[in-house]
Amino acid sequence: MTQHSAVASVLADVPETLSAFERAIELQARAAAVGFDWPQISDIRNKIKEELLELEQGLDHQDAANTFEELGDVLFALTNLARRLQIDPAAALEATNQKFIRRFQHMEQAALREGSDLASEPLTQQVIRYRQAWAEDQCS
Repeated sequence: MTQHSAVASVLADVPETLSAFERAIELQARAAAVGFDWPQISDIRNKIKEELLELEQGLDHQDAANTFEELGDVLFALTNLARRLQIDPAAALEATNQKFIRRFQHMEQAALREGSDLASEPLTQQVIRYRQAWAEDQCS
């Protein structure tokens, strides 16, 4: 009988108090430090595509538990891409939050100027308004 000595995992002391993004980045960085990392950005992109397909399958089968798991896998893969690109995913998401707020408020103001209530407009009209806000945002 062979005895195996207990090996401490390089992941063992990653604090659970970190935000989900911070924790994912630290877990991935530690795994990468021992060679477990995709060699090319294209490999990470392919992994993201694979995870998105698996998420679609969960959605198609209306499998809530699988959809939950696969959405987590997509976020983990996207976080890995952010880590490799040296982009803080939380900061990138917050920048997008601010962009969305700016554009949505533009939609609300445009509807108000036209005497309309955004909430009563059909989605098709709201999408038109969002595209207009997007176009104006690109010019500024």
